[in-house]
Amino acid sequence: MRFFLYPLAVIYNFISELNRKFTKSVKLDKTVISVGNITWGGSAKTPVVVEVAKYILSLQKTPVILSRGYRRRIVTKGSVVVRDKDKILSNLDMSGDEPYMMSQKINCPIIIGSDRVESAEIAKQFNPDVFVLDDGFQHWKLKRNLDIVCINALNPFGNKMIIPAGILREHLTALKRADVIIITNSDFVSKQQLDKLDNQIYNISGRKAFHVTYGNFKIKNIADGSFIDLDLVKNKNIVMVCGIGSPNNFKNSINKLGLKIKKEFIFRDHYEYFTNDIENIYKKLADDDIILTTEKDEIKIKDVINDNIKKKIFVLSTEIVFDSNREKFEQKIREIL
Repeated sequence: MRFFLYPLAVIYNFISELNRKFTKSVKLDKTVISVGNITWGGSAKTPVVVEVAKYILSLQKTPVILSRGYRRRIVTKGSVVVRDKDKILSNLDMSGDEPYMMSQKINCPIIIGSDRVESAEIAKQFNPDVFVLDDGFQHWKLKRNLDIVCINALNPFGNKMIIPAGILREHLTALKRADVIIITNSDFVSKQQLDKLDNQIYNISGRKAFHVTYGNFKIKNIADGSFIDLDLVKNKNIVMVCGIGSPNNFKNSINKLGLKIKKEFIFRDHYEYFTNDIENIYKKLADDDIILTTEKDEIKIKDVINDNIKKKIFVLSTEIVFDSNREKFEQKIREIL
């Protein structure tokens, strides 16, 4: 099938290159850090965006996250302030799942909109020190001081073909533009596989990649947001429910905790849940079964189910953890501030 789609991939790449060549880039008067990827979904860029913003906050500086707000239910003409420094100002329908999830994990302004130059202008009210572009590697309208690219160790480049024949958004040579390359899920592949990927990235970009994993796991009940001891769910059968770019990331994290997956219900990325979706799963649960989902899915599921079902649904909370060289990563950020 990919060979039949190859002509479409050539057209897609041609249009992308034209867009890049003829789009006039704007230079902001503040530092701009982009976090993106070179493939379609599943590279864990959103947790990296959160981690970058948290570090900037730790330096007593104000980051503002600029996101597109992909697959919003309500699409507005202009930009939307999802949250300010103190509180959430928008909702899931107007924000999109990933920006709204981020708004619950970090106390910094988040603005969404297709025109991020406009969003940056609106952000001036927050006196930002740094703009963090969510999914910004292929966004040409803003010049940046640092380009961070995330690569999923489990499926780095697919079949190395451009969308729609493959999962690449650009040719691999685009990695030469990256200032920082982060390999996510680095603990889910063998050392030999990781070394091979490291060498491949270095040969293309001339840069040594950082390695990160999912860690600092916490489990909370969706009903009241209370965290529970991991040992309390180790004797339960896990019914995995998710609608994310890379379900294997979630599955591997569950296995990493030593939990038993009884059944999997996998929906497409950014899936909008309906009441029947969860009710039908709930009706099939045994006494020792619990539903485990992601933070991205939580914000959409909890609005369509009743309180009784919520008691059976738990959320796995994770953070990005650097295997080593975190200090060098932080130094890269400090250097451009």
